[in-house]
Amino acid sequence: MEFARVVVDPYTIRARLFPALIAALPLGIATLAWFPNGLFGWGPVWVLFAWSGGTFLLSEIGRDAGKRKETKLFALWQGNPTIRLHRHQGVVNPQLLARRHAQLAALTGIGKPTAKAETADPGAADRIYEAWCNILRDRTRDRKQYPLVFAENTSYGFRRNLWGMQPLGISLTILGLAAVALLPGLDPSARATPRIGTVVVTGGINALLLIGWVFIIRPKWVQTVAEAYAERLLEASERLPERRSRTST
Repeated sequence: MEFARVVVDPYTIRARLFPALIAALPLGIATLAWFPNGLFGWGPVWVLFAWSGGTFLLSEIGRDAGKRKETKLFALWQGNPTIRLHRHQGVVNPQLLARRHAQLAALTGIGKPTAKAETADPGAADRIYEAWCNILRDRTRDRKQYPLVFAENTSYGFRRNLWGMQPLGISLTILGLAAVALLPGLDPSARATPRIGTVVVTGGINALLLIGWVFIIRPKWVQTVAEAYAERLLEASERLPERRSRTST
């Protein structure tokens, strides 16, 4: 009997699965401290976990955590970065903005809002910009043709989902730290050399993970790559009209 091979795409692995694995990492590290020689026979367990859909479940948990909190991120950033870059308000390069508006209007068939119209009804203008962005994303999904868009989108998905899992990650890291800290008191052999070295190292790694969760994985850390992704997506519009026109001839 043959079992179908599950193929997981690179985005799912990097942006969805990795954040969930990082959140669970402190428990795995604590387990190493408690059972330094007892993990080698667990191979079949991990194979069964992966085959039964465990890795897919983790990737879905990572995705859901990020998507649930994405609205909060956009509120902190005063809007979706890809939409903000289309706005007349606060534009840095009006000439480039006008060029891209003209390109996207021609590409999508959706008329471009003027600065006056945007000021009069910002919501209506944002809905047009959102439609442009959705079409751009749909037409730049080929990661071989648009590698920079794919790379930045993956980075954004990874950071967003990791930030979404921050409460769980902090809780599991504290739990892992506590498990390592209690080990020498509960198991006298853990105070002897060389096992005490394992306790110190695993405790130190979990402490560093906690620092990372608290001080590094912040909305600003996510915003950096979100804006980079928005820039790469808009830059792709420079290529789309020419590619479409050649295809239609």
